[in-house]
Amino acid sequence: MSANGRPAGVTFVGILIVIVGILGAIGGVLGLFDAETRKGFGIITLILTIVISVIYLAVAKGIFDGNSFSRFLVGLVSVISVIAGILAFIFASGMRVNGLIQAIFALIILALLYSAKARTFFARN
Repeated sequence: MSANGRPAGVTFVGILIVIVGILGAIGGVLGLFDAETRKGFGIITLILTIVISVIYLAVAKGIFDGNSFSRFLVGLVSVISVIAGILAFIFASGMRVNGLIQAIFALIILALLYSAKARTFFARN
């Protein structure tokens, strides 16, 4: 744990959601320029990726501070991100690897945010 009592897993999640937010926003916007990626469910996946990325970036500070509402939002968005990643993997042939990576990162975030130490940290703040 850090000096302020924040578990290392929560710090890692905070850093991870900033990185995922930045990369997701860039990837989503770049994907909008690719006609192959925009086909079918691809456009829906791109839009979900951009929305998820913006939400992640908006609540990152709250995660570091132990804000329970930020944790709830990141948890909710992570569940949506898992679904979007699976949809990308199944339906968007140009985004299979991206979809798989997105789903894996979201599952890691969920596991760390809802660990016993993280629950204690968020309950105190």
